[in-house]
Formats: sequence, C-alpha cells, structure tokens
Amino acid sequence: MNQHPYTFTSTITAATIGKGGAYVVFPYDIRTEFQQGRVKVHAIFDEKISYDGSIVNMGLTNPDGSICYILGVRKDIRTQLNKTIGDVVTVTVTQR
Repeated sequence: MNQHPYTFTSTITAATIGKGGAYVVFPYDIRTEFQQGRVKVHAIFDEKISYDGSIVNMGLTNPDGSICYILGVRKDIRTQLNKTIGDVVTVTVTQR
C-alpha cells in the first residue's frame, strides 16, 4: 500500500452523467502510482473536510488522450467548503 500523501489543486468540474455530481481530476496516473485501476483513498479538501472515497476512471480522457482519473466531490462537501462548480480546491489524498 502506498502511504505517500498526494496534494494538488484542481477545479471542481460538473459531472456529465447523473444529477448534480461533481469531481476533481487526480493529476497522476493511478496505475503508475498505486498499481491499481481504482484506489480507495482518504481525502481532505482545503485542509478542512475529510472524505473517504475512490479515485476512478469514468471513461474520461485528458486533453493529451491519456486516461483521466477523478475523485468525486459530494454536494454536502461543496456546501461545507462554500464552493461550487468552477471553484478551485486543494486536495490531499492517501491510500486507505
């Protein structure tokens, strides 16, 4: 298990599937970093709000064509952060 913390900033993006979902892009290749295609993580948003979730690929690609891995940002978390679609958030994740 990789216990290295990853801290990055990302724009909260609206999900195109479902109702009102949002996500941030994890800027690393999880297959390289974790040797897995789906990674359970503990995330902290803006050093305030903790969340246990998974970094996954939902069929999205980066502009260069590589696989885009994402972490969901629930509506209640966005509300607690006072942030919405288009806002930038700092995220720290560790594998769990």
